[in-house]
Amino acid sequence: MEVHAIMKNVPMSAQKMREMVRQIQGLPALRAQAVLKVVPRKSERFVAKTLASAMANAENLRSEWKANEIQQKANGFRSQAENTRNRKRGSALRRKVAVLEEFLASSNQLAPGKLWIKEAVAGPALIIKRITPKARGSAGPILKRRCHVKITLSDE
Repeated sequence: MEVHAIMKNVPMSAQKMREMVRQIQGLPALRAQAVLKVVPRKSERFVAKTLASAMANAENLRSEWKANEIQQKANGFRSQAENTRNRKRGSALRRKVAVLEEFLASSNQLAPGKLWIKEAVAGPALIIKRITPKARGSAGPILKRRCHVKITLSDE
């Protein structure tokens, strides 16, 4: 079972963020949090927040969903997918059914000690463009870069 969290429009370049994200990729989630606490970089704060959000999402799924309720939701989505004529809606409902069945089939069911970072990605986002005056009346660009951070946790 996979759980993810995304932090969008972080005011930092993706290149600087990738340095931090690469350090935690493939680690157990609890160990990655410990690693992030000792790193003295600005990007650490944003990556740690995203990781904490992903772990909270996993805990939310684990604590609030009972097996009976999940099975009922999956059956409801399955029947809706069979009865709809809209292809996009039907495929979205089938994806939801697959996620719910994957959760039921998972042996660990998102236990915090068993979570590890499957994927940690920092990609570019909106670039705010400004100008600054240069010599002889020309203008020089100022690019204020931003990035998105995505962390995917898995228990398998």
